[in-house]
Amino acid sequence: MRLYKNYQKLKENKKSGFTLMELIVVLVILAILAAIMIPSMLGWIDKAREKQIILQARSAYIAAQTVIMEDYAMGEELEEELTDDQILRAEELAKLEGTIESGTIDTDSGGIIDFVYSQGNYKAVYHENEIGLEGRKSKEAAGWSVEKR
Repeated sequence: MRLYKNYQKLKENKKSGFTLMELIVVLVILAILAAIMIPSMLGWIDKAREKQIILQARSAYIAAQTVIMEDYAMGEELEEELTDDQILRAEELAKLEGTIESGTIDTDSGGIIDFVYSQGNYKAVYHENEIGLEGRKSKEAAGWSVEKR
């Protein structure tokens, strides 16, 4: 009699587990969800990197504009392009990881009208009074665009 009761308990315990088929179905569902989520998460990461590059490029732009105004205040004549010395001083002032590739100066106003900043695989381009011409247009930062190399 006691053996029969133990057998009944074992039989009851066996029913409370998952079958192999149920486990396979759950794994397939999880794999489908992962296949859907991973590409969208990578898109979010790329957008965040692009925004970061634009923020750093804006800092570099402001630093370059500051260097130009310092030179003008010291009585130096403005050139149409940023000089190597101005670029180095602006990069030092901004303390950023990327590099300033070029900048075009409006000699009448002293403002930078075209500016290119790069870091790693990304390049941020500024065109005054225009939405970016190269790469993806930035909705948050008018005039700036980012391209991935």
